[in-house]
Order: sequence, then structure tokens, then C-alpha cells
Amino acid sequence: MKIVINIFLFTSLILTGCLRTPQEENYYKIAVVAPQSGPYSLLGKSIINGADLAVKEVNAQGGVDGKKIVLIKEDDGGLEGEGAFFAYRLTNTEMILGVIGHLNSDISIPASEFYVRAKVPQISPGSTSPYFTEREATKGYVFRTIGRDDVQGKMLADYVIKNGFKRVAILYNDRAYGKTLAGEFARSIKVDAPANLKPSIVFYDMIEVGKSDYGSLLAQLSSRKPDVVFLAGEHDDAGNLVKDFPRYGLTMTQFVGGDGIDNTEFIKIGGKNTEGAIVVSPPPIVDKSFIAKYKKCFHEGPTGYAANSYDATNILINAIKKVKEKDSEKIAREVAITKDFKGVTGSITFNENGDLISPGFVLSRVVNRKFKVIQDDNG
Repeated sequence: MKIVINIFLFTSLILTGCLRTPQEENYYKIAVVAPQSGPYSLLGKSIINGADLAVKEVNAQGGVDGKKIVLIKEDDGGLEGEGAFFAYRLTNTEMILGVIGHLNSDISIPASEFYVRAKVPQISPGSTSPYFTEREATKGYVFRTIGRDDVQGKMLADYVIKNGFKRVAILYNDRAYGKTLAGEFARSIKVDAPANLKPSIVFYDMIEVGKSDYGSLLAQLSSRKPDVVFLAGEHDDAGNLVKDFPRYGLTMTQFVGGDGIDNTEFIKIGGKNTEGAIVVSPPPIVDKSFIAKYKKCFHEGPTGYAANSYDATNILINAIKKVKEKDSEKIAREVAITKDFKGVTGSITFNENGDLISPGFVLSRVVNRKFKVIQDDNG
């Protein structure tokens, strides 16, 4: 019995990091957490790939002061419970120095409680909820390389107002992202539009995620005769929604949506009915060498989330280079003062909340089955 207990204690010490191997001193350990399975896997895998490429490049150049960067890759499946589990494990047993992730706001927010408690910096390439960075207790530890829902909500509302649409239908998925973005869009429609141009919101409802047939919803929608349909959701649901617009008399209806729809799968699923759709897109990639490197490594072109993740990872590694020790609290302080960092999407500076000074969102239109930028977030 005593031998069994001793073995158990020894194993526990190893798992909790209390006993360190000599090799452990030869690397810096960070993590990336995003869905690699489930409905958000395409978006999540691009985040994993972006972080992976950044680490491979640094290690190919000798790492940081001769020490390699070890990247732990975890799959939260787009599930809140999984995200919290990995946040706990990464900070209590893996002893990471920083994390890139998560994709979904409703995962990033509770997971951040674990990261902050362990004084570990978290940089999300995809979480857009304003609440993620507005909590006083998390300031100095949570950051993002993407804009916020209030910014993109206003961009889309401005587009609707300026183009004279009068009857607006609002749809959203049952996630923090969907609810918040839909609310910001609706608020801007009500508050920002001049009285003589103010559209009417004729339909406001949640969509069920992961369906291939939205016929029942479209029938209800069609009866309200909207001239524009807004969706705060993801690319697959958007594609399955838009592909059946003509069947329900919505051939002349403009479709607009948030950044979660900016994926070529939207066009593949929705087919010809996606032509003319307007979506918010992440900042365009200005460093064309990144595109070439990404294609060579992963045999496909990078998405905006991949670029955001690549930039986030390099910001974290840059902070490690400056600190030159395994102190996550000091590393977080270096991340917080990031200013004019040369990313593949442009210059990156964080404000006091950890938000981007220049979010760089753009509006894109589907033209000949491709997204074409038509406007940036400066109008």
C-alpha cells in the first residue's frame, strides 16, 4: 500500500509541475485553444494553423535565446465546459506562459477567469464581445487581435441606413456572439439613423444552429417582406439560409452579416444566391509573404482568423523575448504595452482594455463567388 501511495504522489507531482525534468528548462511553453471539431472547426483550425506557423518560424530561427517555443494545441469544440476545462488544466498542470484563444466569446469570457487567476496573458484572435475586455478584474491579462461587436454592428447598420433600406429583419444564433452583435446592430439602427431615414425592424428572432433547411423560419420571414436580412451567426448557417431565399420570395432581399460569415464555405453552401451578400471581414492581409508561407505549410489560403492568430502568437513571443524568463505576469505586462507591432494585417497597438486601437474591419461583397472589399471601418 505504501508503495502504491508513493507512486501516486510521485505521479501527481509530475502532473502538477512540482517535479521538473532538466529538459523543461530548455523551452518556453504556450498554448492555442480553438475548436478543431464541431460546427466551428473550420474557423478554429485556422486559428490553430496561424499559431503553429508563427511558432515554427521562430523555432527555425533558433527559438528565444536558444530555447524552443513549445506550442500545446487543444480542441475546445466550441463548448463552454471544454474551454473552462482546458483553461484550468493549462494553468494548473501545463504551467503555460500565455494562451492564444479562444474563438467564441462565450468560451473566452469564463476561460479568462482561470488565466487571470494564474496571471497568464490571453490573446483571442476571434472573440468580439465587448464584455470580454471591459471587465475591470481582467484588465492587463485579456487582449484580442480582432475588433468588437459594437464596431461591426455599427458598420453594418450604417450600410443599411445609407443605402435606404426600410424594412429590416434581424436573425442571430444562440451564442454570446450572436446575441451581442444582433443587439449592437439593432441599437445602431435605432440610435444612429436620422428620423427621416430610420428603418423599421420588422422581424427579430433566433435561428437554430446547424440546420440545412430553414424553410419554416424563411416562411415567417417572408411574410414580413423585409428588404434586408441581417444575420449574426456563422458561415454554414448563413449559407443554408441564403440558398433558399428564392423559394420564399426573397430574391430582391439584401443579405448582410457579421465576421463569422466571412468564409468561402458560405459561398459554397449558398451558391449563386450569395452573390451581392455583404459581410464584415477581418483586416485584409497586407503581408503577402504570409499568404505564400501559409499556403506552402497548409496547402490552402489563410483566413482572417489565421492572420489574427499568427499576429497574436508573434505578439506573445515578442513579449517572451523581452522578458527573457518564465514569468507569465511580466510577459502579460509586455503584451499590454504592445504598440505599433508590425503584424501581417497591419500595425497593432492595444488600448488600456486590451482592444485594438485600429480594429481594421472591412465590409466585403460577394462578387463572382469571391469576397471583394468595398469599405473599411473608417467609412
